[in-house]
Amino acid sequence: MKYGGYTGKFLTVDLGTGAIGSQPVSDELAEKYVGGRGFVAKLLYDMLPRGIDPLGPENVIVFATGPATGTMIPTASRIAIGVKSPLTGTISASYMGGHFGPELKYAGWDGIIVTGVSEKPVALVVDDDKARLVDAGSLWGKDALESQQALQRQLGDEFRVGAIGPGGENGVRYGTFMHQQHNAGRGGSGSVFGSKKLKAVAVRGTGGISVAAPAAEYIAACKELHDIIMENPVRPAFRWPGTNGMLPNVNEAIGLPYRNYQDDKVPDVGPIHHEVLDTYVTSREACSGCNVICGAVVEFEREGRSYRSERIDHESMWALGPNCGIVDLMAVLEANYLCDTLGIDTMTTGSAISWAMEMTEKGLLTKDDTDGLDFTFGNADVLRPAILKISAREGFGDTLALGSRGAARKLGKGEEYAMQVKGLDMAAYSPRAFTGMGISYATTGRGADHNKAFTVAAEFLGVLGDYDRYSLDGKAELVKRMQDSTVMIDSLIMCMFTVDLGISVELYARCASLPTGMNITADDLYAIGERVSTVERLFNVEEGFTRADDFLPRRLAVEPAPSDPGAHTLDMGDVLDDYYAAREWDADGVPTAALRERLGV
Repeated sequence: MKYGGYTGKFLTVDLGTGAIGSQPVSDELAEKYVGGRGFVAKLLYDMLPRGIDPLGPENVIVFATGPATGTMIPTASRIAIGVKSPLTGTISASYMGGHFGPELKYAGWDGIIVTGVSEKPVALVVDDDKARLVDAGSLWGKDALESQQALQRQLGDEFRVGAIGPGGENGVRYGTFMHQQHNAGRGGSGSVFGSKKLKAVAVRGTGGISVAAPAAEYIAACKELHDIIMENPVRPAFRWPGTNGMLPNVNEAIGLPYRNYQDDKVPDVGPIHHEVLDTYVTSREACSGCNVICGAVVEFEREGRSYRSERIDHESMWALGPNCGIVDLMAVLEANYLCDTLGIDTMTTGSAISWAMEMTEKGLLTKDDTDGLDFTFGNADVLRPAILKISAREGFGDTLALGSRGAARKLGKGEEYAMQVKGLDMAAYSPRAFTGMGISYATTGRGADHNKAFTVAAEFLGVLGDYDRYSLDGKAELVKRMQDSTVMIDSLIMCMFTVDLGISVELYARCASLPTGMNITADDLYAIGERVSTVERLFNVEEGFTRADDFLPRRLAVEPAPSDPGAHTLDMGDVLDDYYAAREWDADGVPTAALRERLGV
């Protein structure tokens, strides 16, 4: 291909026949969809028959890097893993940091396309331009961390390894794929691996990446981008407290959901404050080529069990903690570790448990229904046994393994207490306090993903504007614009933290142009974002999603948070029409013919 930053080919693997080959990355695909999330959206839209069972043989797994991956552009270490989600039925691209993505590029591949189903557990081993499937029967049943370690011992330390745990093997609808302790989480990609009997993937690459810009120019530009991040005053907040540094601030703003979104303020976050968490940090670490260095290792004990784990992030702390009425740090750290190693998404796990807790509070579930487990808000001791049952699909865990919406539908009651959109549970920023987040939760193609338009940056942090966080004025346009620019971040692929670290839309466009030589402008960036968002929307429409699916739980429109003296609520009402108009979708949320023609979709 004529552009730099790419290897120009995907590895193709048919698990049914064992056939391994390659597929070219066309210039047009690169121009229109860039990489990462864009590649996932386009490839899955074209390849997937509509209406298939996500855990059936016709689903496809797409690993996709971007043109920045593995280059000197800072934070470009991530890889997208895309499937039709078994949790939501939408196209779902999840992102994983660490070293796996760059290693795949160094091996000579922009991504991997996996089709078919293996008769027995296998692992895919990619060694530069050679790939093979090996028996993974001895790994089946092991947790994700044990599996990686076992395969690493077999292959050697030069390989970068990722694996699923029992959650993915057993078809938990939110199973994950884990590299080191970096997870491709929400949406259930790991369960699609399990359905295909693909236990693990290992990669070794000894090559390099050619970029379009002359070496001196490229190095100088990357140094400039590096310095922008290093000099930004926000960087130390990511470096030292980590994302948990936001927890007390959002709580004081009465925006941290508590007890399954019944309130938006936790009485006391002191026990899980980042300063307390920091006392358990033993070392710091970074993803490949990242100068933010937000990772850290913690060591802790609970009830005689010792753990060494990646430091928990803001969303996982909230989901397994305050969302369940729990502020027991050791219990939450243990729950986070169990979710990671057993291969289930922390956020969806916490939301499913908090749903069960509210169902118990409302008298709709009893201990007879829950295998004797006490799902009372604040009961930290229920986390461990509940997580073990979920990952094993055992007893009541089999119900919770469907997610909050799936569990409610299985039982035929309690869906109004499932705090989700399109089946994907909401995050740690309440729409009653941050209306832009609410609009994005409702309208994002994969469901309530907080990272698809992090409007908190503009509504609360003052990074991307100064919007009234309670007002709806201008929010439809803000959300649309941020959703489109986020597509580029997810397609290059760079870290979402760069939104807060001084990387502007113009600089993202530069990060796309430098390696590729495409001369992408900010306007081009927004057009690419529109195109990918439109493809994701068209997939949903063709799968039967309608305007009625762009909703928020009714609670948010009619129940103010008790701690909020302003008694704020969020009723989507007319703002959905405003958003559709900004998107050039019709009144039913279907992209118009004029929009499709303009974008070449």
